[in-house]
Amino acid sequence: MTKNMISGLLSVVLGLAYIYGATLIPEVKAGDEIGPRLFPYIIGISAVICGGLLTLAELRKKEREPFSFGFVTERPIWIKIFAIIVLGIFYGETLDYLGYVIGTILFMVLVGSILNKGRLVQNAIIAVSFSCVCYGVFSIALKLSLPRGLLSFLPF
Repeated sequence: MTKNMISGLLSVVLGLAYIYGATLIPEVKAGDEIGPRLFPYIIGISAVICGGLLTLAELRKKEREPFSFGFVTERPIWIKIFAIIVLGIFYGETLDYLGYVIGTILFMVLVGSILNKGRLVQNAIIAVSFSCVCYGVFSIALKLSLPRGLLSFLPF
């Protein structure tokens, strides 16, 4: 197995899981005729096609580089990946309580402290800017509902 072959097969599996998940979305008769399933189907089918093509291209190669996950040799990278996964789960679980703006700022500052160590001010500026701009675009301009959480007293 090579890196491309593993990536291709993983993409096929995730694409099929995504398509299956799209079939579980309830049918909605209100709104547009496209419905809520179209974009998940497009993403899932695209992932399956791209993953299949990547796997087939790798199978056609005569010389393949062996692949190792490097759990021992790349241990610091895997620890960072695991920490970010844990932070992502914590972010998702606390998003309703903290709200999008506060939750996203905390998440991005913590992830930034892992990936961009020693640059707290830069990480904080990016986190605050990203969170506020995204909230403004999605919640205020596009009128989409984002969790307000601790900032629910604000008028916007």
